[in-house]
Amino acid sequence: MAVEMILPKFGLTMAEANIVRWLKNEGDAVTAGEPLLEIETEKITCEVEASASGTLQKIVAPAGTTVQVSTVIAMIEPA
Repeated sequence: MAVEMILPKFGLTMAEANIVRWLKNEGDAVTAGEPLLEIETEKITCEVEASASGTLQKIVAPAGTTVQVSTVIAMIEPA
């Protein structure tokens, strides 16, 4: 069963973030803790780490999308 990767909250006032770019493509192997994408908020630009190890099954929020905190942004199929 696929693991939902959600947009984490980086600070008390963060409500949303823009997906700048994905560092992996659908079908790529990922390891928990490795950088998976870059996001931009009104205060910071940072990398978001994979929440699980396996295969990046689906990117739900493509680059250029603005998403709310706790929104599912990708699906990872465990290895």
